[in-house]
Parts: sequence; C-alpha cells; structure tokens
Amino acid sequence: MFGGEALPFTRHSDVLNATPTDADSLVRLVDELKRRGNAAFQKKSYEEAEVLYSKAIEVNTSNMQLNQHIFHANRSASRCAMGKAELALEDANACLALDQTYVKGFFRKAQALKALKRFEEALAIVEYAQGMEPSNKTFAALVTELKDLAQKQAEAAKQAPAQPKEAPKVTRIEVVDSDSASSASTQANGGEKVVIDDEEIVGHVRGYKKLADGRVTTFFNNELTDEAKRLIGDIAPKKVEDPNVVQIKNVEGGSAWNVGNTFEEKDMTAWAKTTLEGLLSGVSAPLGAVAGTIKVTGVSELKGDASIAVVRGKKRYIFDFTFALSCTATLADGSSVDGELRFLDASSDADGDYDVEVVVPSRYESEAGRAVHAAMSAPSSPFRTHVAQQLSSFVTQFHGF
Repeated sequence: MFGGEALPFTRHSDVLNATPTDADSLVRLVDELKRRGNAAFQKKSYEEAEVLYSKAIEVNTSNMQLNQHIFHANRSASRCAMGKAELALEDANACLALDQTYVKGFFRKAQALKALKRFEEALAIVEYAQGMEPSNKTFAALVTELKDLAQKQAEAAKQAPAQPKEAPKVTRIEVVDSDSASSASTQANGGEKVVIDDEEIVGHVRGYKKLADGRVTTFFNNELTDEAKRLIGDIAPKKVEDPNVVQIKNVEGGSAWNVGNTFEEKDMTAWAKTTLEGLLSGVSAPLGAVAGTIKVTGVSELKGDASIAVVRGKKRYIFDFTFALSCTATLADGSSVDGELRFLDASSDADGDYDVEVVVPSRYESEAGRAVHAAMSAPSSPFRTHVAQQLSSFVTQFHGF
C-alpha cells in the first residue's frame, strides 16, 4: 500500500500491516479501521484518517457491501479538509457508484465541487439530495450558501478583467532644505528632475525627519533631548552597600542562593529515565483470561523530561514522558505472542490515568493474539495492574526528593 516505505503512522502498524485470512477477521479489522479513522477525523488529524480509510478500502475489496461506500465518503471528507478536492470528488463519485441512496455521499460530492469552485454543479447536487431529505437543515444552509456563491461567480464573470496598472516609477531623490521656495526640485541619479509642488512637504522625504538642531536623520532614530534626560534621571544600577536595606525570606526546599522567594527548577530527567526503565523492565503477570504469562522484555523510545520546581516555598514534581513496553506472552502450549504497550502521555498532571495504546500484530490473525491483546488492554488485568503499581512506585520515589 505504501510502496515499501515506512508507515506514516507507526502506532497504527497493527492494523495497517494486518492481512486477515477469514471473513470474521476481516469484519473485525474493518470495524477497527473505521473506529480509528473516525477518531482521527474528529481530532482533525485528516492525513491519519485518510491512511486508515485507505487501508479499509484496500482490505475490503473482497466484500464491497461491507461499508465500502462509507469509507469512500469518509475519505472524501478527509481529503477535502486537506485541500485534495479532486481526489475528494473521485471518492464521492465512488461512494455514489456503490450506493446511490447514501445521502451523505451527495453531500460529500457537493463539498468537493464547492472546493473546486464549481458552485452551480454543487448546487444541483445538494438540491437533488435535499429532495431525498427535505428536513435536513444542513442541506438547506448549504443551498443558500451555494446560491450566493454561484451568483457572485456569475456577476464576476460578466465584468471585464481590469487592466493591469503600470508599476510606479521609483526615483531616488536627495533631502533638501525646507526653507526653500514653494516649488522645489531635486536631481535624480539618472538625471531626471523631480518637482515637489506641495508647500507643506517641501524639503521632506518619507522616512526622514529634521531635528531641532537642523540635522536630517531617519524617522526611526529617536534621540533623547536634554529635557527628557532630566525627567528620567539617573537609571544606572547601583550597589546596595547595606544588606539590611533589603528584607529577604529563606525558601524551604530551595538551594542556598535562592533566598529571594523566586522560582528554581532542578532537572531530574536522567534519574527519572533510569528509574522508569528499572521499575518496568521485567514486569511479569498472568494473562488472566487464558493460561500463560506476559512479561515486559524491554523499554524503548523513552522520551520526555522531569524536574522539581520550587515556587514560593512549595515543591512541584513535574514529568512528561512517552515510551513503549515491548512484551512477550508465553501461552500454556509453549507458543508466544509479541506486542507493545505504548504510553502516549505519561505525565504528572494525568494523576495516573495515562494515555496508552496496545499493539498486538497477530490480533486479527489468531485467537492467541486476540487473548493477549485483551490482557494488555484491560486496565484491571493482572498485567496492567502490575504496570500501574510500578508507575505509582516511580511517582512515590520522585516525591521523596
């Protein structure tokens, strides 16, 4: 599908690489692709949605009646939002070719035509769809908008194109004394004479000004007058000879120099990464639903930072990480299933409710893969519970500083 190149969204590699071998696996995969595609579209991640819908269309060719027209309509919406109006129109036409009763397909086609500024055609499509759903308020609003756009387009077409204006000729002139006569002239570099007849601007050139002492300078040159300097006074920094003049308060938890009740931050990233790897590596637990165990075999892609900030005498423990736990499940029959538990947002403000994603490539190919995926997905499973306990231990140790 992607010509051998790296997948653009690796966190969806489990579904983008899946090759279902039976009808049930196909249905489950198509449903999952639709769910993820819709979620991406809602988040306005249109490129991500386009990739997921494209995969659904690709694997669904063996069963064209399984929501295939919906995938074309959804991909049309994604492409239209991305500015791919021509491709969006192709998808809308493909949708209607599969199901001419799908009203949303007409809406997607109208949107694509509107993006292409083919307002009359778009209006005809929407009016046809409006006949299928007369009470649809979205269609009514779009009809009004398209009529207005079509009318403006027609009026603009009637008008003759405006003649391009000749570019103004820029002539370099010298600044002259404003005390000269009301009709002054200067000599340009090329020998062309420029005459200024306006008495109020004689001797002035845009971007220049004359100072009180008669000097001509740029408009942006701002020199303080003696009066302004007198009003401002002496603002140079001065050494405080008597330390008792400044009253300071020591901040508990801060360093020796931070006695002014200000902000201080200590980088804890190195400690946090080492601690997380130590706590999570080797975590093992029963699968739960089926006989077997699952174990964390490695921590990878650990990115982020951690710090302790002291603000007005109070410590704040801040961390924000993303990482992946490589896992291997060993079943009772000796077979194994690999997967990943990806933490997309493990941060201090999540209060333990971290954003995770489970990837088990064999989920759509075997019962064992589905069982392992379930064990890794359920927050209450023995494995996820153990991982949560280790992360809680990390937070406790962090707060011990």
